[in-house]
Amino acid sequence: MEKMHSYIKYLTQENPIITDEGKQIEILHLDIQNDPEIFEDWAKQFRRNYCSDDELAEMTGVMNISHKEYLKNFKLPSDSGIGLSTMSGDFGEILVSDYFQYIEKYMVPRTRYDSKANKDTSTQGSDVLGYKQDSSNVSNDEVVVVEVKSSASVSSSSKAKNKLQEAINHSDKDFERFSTSIVASYLRLKNSNSDQAKVVERFLNITDKPFNVIYGAVAVYSNQSYDIDVIKTVVSKKHRDFQKLRLLIIHSDELMKFIRELYLKASEV
Repeated sequence: MEKMHSYIKYLTQENPIITDEGKQIEILHLDIQNDPEIFEDWAKQFRRNYCSDDELAEMTGVMNISHKEYLKNFKLPSDSGIGLSTMSGDFGEILVSDYFQYIEKYMVPRTRYDSKANKDTSTQGSDVLGYKQDSSNVSNDEVVVVEVKSSASVSSSSKAKNKLQEAINHSDKDFERFSTSIVASYLRLKNSNSDQAKVVERFLNITDKPFNVIYGAVAVYSNQSYDIDVIKTVVSKKHRDFQKLRLLIIHSDELMKFIRELYLKASEV
């Protein structure tokens, strides 16, 4: 099993927020420390979402270019224009994937980033899919389907509200598309990770082999766009699974600055 990211210890639980409609929002603070060793390890693990060590060695050898050239030109989002928005969105999704994998112990395959047709655009489908199996009772098997929206650099409180609300609204659409996302993930895993493919195979047919589905809406904020009073006004009662819908916020200081630094380091490791 892949080792837990050393940076996970930067994620600390804070007191939840209760919305005006009485819904609880779980709050996590990403308290990034100045630790070069952890930063380099984080960047390397982060890069592997886009490009495995084997692919990096093979392609740079075949193309006779440096690791940095290959990663910046063909794998990682550009540090400008639409690429910058994709960078922010991808970071949020990968951060949330790490949280569900390492803290909540779901199996979270990473199939959204390594085969993009355009490195500067986001992959379609559910943002994060996590799987849990109960060896003693298959009726407890579950998939968590998470919609993630990021507000890494915006200071407007209205935008802060919109990102969590956007995640809630888009989560409602996951009801129609999560099965398609599971199939797409399974097909990619078949060729890259047979062990994970076997786990996902159990979840390919919810009609014949029922399982539980948990929906989540997550917003990732820079502290500069994190406004509790505004966030409390989000509305989730229209979500088709309102009672079980999980709401989560992760916030961190000067997040966009850090994201750019992480991607730059990821291009070098």
